[in-house]
Amino acid sequence: MILQALMLAIREGAEEKAPPVIDIDGTVLVQFAIFVAMFIVLRQFLFKPYMKMRDDRAHRISSAEATADETQKRAAAIEKQVKEKMDKARQSADDERLKLQHEGRQREEELLAAARERAQGRIRATREQVAAQVSQAQTELAQRAEVLSKVLATKLLGREV
Repeated sequence: MILQALMLAIREGAEEKAPPVIDIDGTVLVQFAIFVAMFIVLRQFLFKPYMKMRDDRAHRISSAEATADETQKRAAAIEKQVKEKMDKARQSADDERLKLQHEGRQREEELLAAARERAQGRIRATREQVAAQVSQAQTELAQRAEVLSKVLATKLLGREV
């Protein structure tokens, strides 16, 4: 009995049709009209300003990147110029330093040569003075030696010589 009732219920359910998922009637046109109206309104007031804002932002970013690249190139060029000027200045300073060292050495050699010459002149003059004094002293000693030798001989011999 239960089995028969179940079978009967299955037959009746199979004979009944399921209601359609989408019911096409006049509301479809209203829904389509609402969709189109919302599309136009949203497109005008949301999507277009949003897309314009994104395009403007992308344009600003690309122009800022281009400006940054150009600025970096100019900075590199300026840095290169500064480096070249510094190298030239260093080279010039090195050349000037070497020139001044060379002039200093020449001046030092000149001063040393002049000092040596003055020293040699003084040494010669002093030697000449000493030689003159020695010669004078020898002459004096020779004269005194003769007198002293006579006095000494007189004292030793006990008589006049």
